[in-house]
Amino acid sequence: MPDISVVIVNYNVKQLLLDCLNTICTHIPDGLVIEIIVVDNNSSDDSVTAVTGAFPKVIVIANQFNAGFSGANNQGMNIARGKFIFLLNPDTEIVGNAIAQLYNYMLREPSCVIVAPQLLNSDHSIQLSVWKNHSVSDLVIETFFLHKMINTLHYLPPKLNTTFEAKTFSGAALFFRKELVGEMGMLDEHLFWMEDVDFCLRAQKYGKLMYLHSAQVLHHSGQSHKKNYNIVISNQLLSKLKFYKKHFSIFNVLIANLSCFIFIISRLIVFSLLSPFRERFHLKAKAYFYTLKRFFKYLFFNEKRIV
Repeated sequence: MPDISVVIVNYNVKQLLLDCLNTICTHIPDGLVIEIIVVDNNSSDDSVTAVTGAFPKVIVIANQFNAGFSGANNQGMNIARGKFIFLLNPDTEIVGNAIAQLYNYMLREPSCVIVAPQLLNSDHSIQLSVWKNHSVSDLVIETFFLHKMINTLHYLPPKLNTTFEAKTFSGAALFFRKELVGEMGMLDEHLFWMEDVDFCLRAQKYGKLMYLHSAQVLHHSGQSHKKNYNIVISNQLLSKLKFYKKHFSIFNVLIANLSCFIFIISRLIVFSLLSPFRERFHLKAKAYFYTLKRFFKYLFFNEKRIV
């Protein structure tokens, strides 16, 4: 039986996935048995064939549809046999003995329910991947372009070079006991971009969430959605509203809905005015118009669809 089940969800990032798998296989700790589960969301770039050819021991679930990030991770966790689960993005690379450090830390600290490594950007700078509890005020502050001056969400960079108890982590790399999902449930499939925050918030009831700075994982962030602004912007904003509705009072939800509307309209105006000058601005203007339509469908028809 494996000690650790690594679950990776892939969508059209074949080369990044192959690089990720290579670093995992290169850094398997001595004495540990690791199973790797790749859930492919109907990629069109020959990812499945490439993985089965290069890594025949990897377990592959080849979906004939896009199950989404949460749904596909849940598929992987459902068949995972390891005592520990390591959720890992396909655009990551293991650095050194990070897996062994995460595993050993969990063995030493029974009160810890999730441990997250230090994520590094492609240039090896520290990525902001650990946050305080999200609140409606964070959205309000960002709506009015104040988030650069007022920090209510992020831990300051110097702290990210220490190990400390945190609140929420990026879902790009999460290490936890499998029994945790048996107690509190898996990822919320109605959320996209906030499913990791929701998972961490629920986990706080069961123990500590620790940030382990000495364990490092390289994260080439957002490669699979880099140019699809419709997906990025609409799912990100609407998932925040769903998250607030799930965890906050009606008053807070009303404030969040109003802030989100102002957020969308203000960006739509700005990027529409800038659209003649650069293609990227034109695409963002179109994405905010698309998001506005989805916002109204969510608000008045309770549409929870994820695109």
